[in-house]
Amino acid sequence: MEYSQNQDLKPLKDISKKGKDRKWRERKLKNIELAGRLDKLGYRSFERVYQCAEVLKFVEQQDGTKKLYQSYFCKNKLCPICNWRRSMKYAYQAELVVNEAMKRYPKGRFLFLTLTIKNVSGKELNKTLSKMTEGFRRLMMYKKVDKNILGYLRATEVTYSSEHENYHPHLHVLLFVRPSYFRSKEDYLKQEDWTKLWAKAMKLDYVPVVDIRAVRAKKQQDLKSAIIETAKYPVKPFDVDTSKEQLTEKDKDRVTADLTDGLYRKRQIGFGKLFKEIKAELELDSIEEGNLVKTGADETTESTGREIIAIWNWDRKNYFVK
Repeated sequence: MEYSQNQDLKPLKDISKKGKDRKWRERKLKNIELAGRLDKLGYRSFERVYQCAEVLKFVEQQDGTKKLYQSYFCKNKLCPICNWRRSMKYAYQAELVVNEAMKRYPKGRFLFLTLTIKNVSGKELNKTLSKMTEGFRRLMMYKKVDKNILGYLRATEVTYSSEHENYHPHLHVLLFVRPSYFRSKEDYLKQEDWTKLWAKAMKLDYVPVVDIRAVRAKKQQDLKSAIIETAKYPVKPFDVDTSKEQLTEKDKDRVTADLTDGLYRKRQIGFGKLFKEIKAELELDSIEEGNLVKTGADETTESTGREIIAIWNWDRKNYFVK
């Protein structure tokens, strides 16, 4: 109450080095909405979600930007604050790992692979994601695939279809392949080959949609955009464009419950082969369960030493600092 009554408090402004507003308030409001739905649906995790990022402690940098050094994050898979932090952390770690892999295999090439299956109901989602993880493991073990791949990054994404009221789980995979992949007919896999292998790995009785395309290493921005694309996981129920989707409150509750149950105990990020080895060598912690304060996204600069504390004001629905 002391903070809410102090008229000298100012709203938090956290601008990145690139001049972008980090939108703490907007994300906290979505977080509160999620917590409210979890409470209404009977999930005990709602209290942790409410408490997420209530207090933010920053240290001021010499260029005037703020660097977060302490906060509590709930790590709920649907929390918009935590998923934002995970996405930054993943993009940072992925770039570190990929850059190191390119140093070791400068002639290696990159492929961007998207693996899909038919849409599934909310009740089927959890088991389906387990089957996709196992199917992907089998795909990577097939001789013609295994001999070509040096390393990979895998991210699971789940999107919601309001038209059919079901879910579209799919995998985004960045593959690092040997240069011989494009030189030999014995090594090269056409799109139809990838499709057949994925159908076999998943034991499907239909032809799935599979997309495979080369990422040109000459264009660094293409490579980075492919890495960032794999970081888009998973869809959050409140990131759905409600102006287009026209979701009712009942729909939002159902989607929240389906995704909460569907993503339960599911690891959505995977580093494989060389990429996994490099990640271990660099001692990078878990993206999903690890530290969400240090995302690695901010470059280290000299600090002024001034501490800035922002506290969420529940009455005024914003963060305020002294």
